[in-house]
Amino acid sequence: MSILNRITAWLSAAFAPPPAHDHGAQRALEPEAPVHFTAITVVGKPPGNENTVPGQLYCVMTANQPKWALFKCPCGCESVVTLSLQPMHRPHWRLTRTHSGRPMLYPSVWRDQGCLSHFWVRDGRIAWCYDTGTHPELRGYS
Repeated sequence: MSILNRITAWLSAAFAPPPAHDHGAQRALEPEAPVHFTAITVVGKPPGNENTVPGQLYCVMTANQPKWALFKCPCGCESVVTLSLQPMHRPHWRLTRTHSGRPMLYPSVWRDQGCLSHFWVRDGRIAWCYDTGTHPELRGYS
């Protein structure tokens, strides 16, 4: 996708009119998502895919620097998601620990292979995006 198409898609989404009904009021009534990741497990080397435990988020550290975040996809497909935490890589994510000790990832995770899940990790909870199951290129991103 060309840079012009990307900019056009971004501007269209940024200036789209709000939905006809108020999602904020609906969200206030929805129950809070259950905690999926209770903590960040710091390791020196990544566990093998067969040793990655569902509901466990691993932070691989070398020389006291975060390198990778790994976890099994929360959709249940059993795939291991590996995200770079290194600013020199594109893309990269930022992993922080909330006041409750649970993980927060920024930006969202949108898998472009396999299950195509799109979600946020906020305070250890999974916040699913409405376009889960859609390839990012079909939404004007990637």
